[in-house]
Amino acid sequence: MSCAVDIRLLHDSESDLARADRLLTTAYRPPSWRLEVETYLRTEPDGWFIAEEGGEIVAMAGGLAYGRFCWLGLVATLPGWERRGYASQLSARVTEWAKDRGCRTVALDASEKGRPVYERLGFRPVGETVVLIAPSTPTPADARIGDRIDDLDELLAFDRSVFGGDRATLLHSIQELESPGVYAVRDGDGLAGYLFARGGSLGPGCARSPAVAEQLLRAALPDASSRVDGDVRLLLPVESAYPDVLSSLGFEKSRSLTHMRLGDQQLPGERQLLIAQASLAAG
Repeated sequence: MSCAVDIRLLHDSESDLARADRLLTTAYRPPSWRLEVETYLRTEPDGWFIAEEGGEIVAMAGGLAYGRFCWLGLVATLPGWERRGYASQLSARVTEWAKDRGCRTVALDASEKGRPVYERLGFRPVGETVVLIAPSTPTPADARIGDRIDDLDELLAFDRSVFGGDRATLLHSIQELESPGVYAVRDGDGLAGYLFARGGSLGPGCARSPAVAEQLLRAALPDASSRVDGDVRLLLPVESAYPDVLSSLGFEKSRSLTHMRLGDQQLPGERQLLIAQASLAAG
């Protein structure tokens, strides 16, 4: 059953953040999603939408625009409120918002449950985004590894050329709110790759070669592992050229999602050089 709902922007207020976190932990899983929501709101304040009923946020979705394309994510509906058209209407709202921003493609990573919603909106499957779990015993750091860096400015142009869009605001937001370890490898031509080590995850990151990707993974994985009790995961983008490198280091497949796109099916950049996504919601 589909019905019209009141949709508004999600605000960076204590009330909205708390209620959005409650929705996401109920619809998906604990622990808290609040830090992730804060990161995205800081990156794209007008790109996140909610549906409200009886003072409760019952559904949400949002987008991050990167120039020619947008990533749609965190599409969630409160249990008990499904099959009312909320996910479809919110996803359509984000898609229209992206088009108004000049985006030629809207991309997303769909669960099995969510895929029919996006297919009805015209999204087409492109491939798989794979969720990998890191080995329980991290491989030793490579002695040839380059620097751990604090200044992101030197990697932003490199990231833009590989990712295909400008996500400087997102990367700075992650740095400011999460204090990740950021590892970089340089060669004679400048930066050859970088990788973020965060609490419970590796990414975003990219590398000019398999050898650089391996160096970065060996350096960043012990850092990420030290930040969390439990699994460290990595999201392998559909275009990545590095599944064999990850497999050789002991990463194992946990699950996969269908990567889907609306509009132009090809994204810009050198996306085969991506090691890891920032998240399912941000690309």
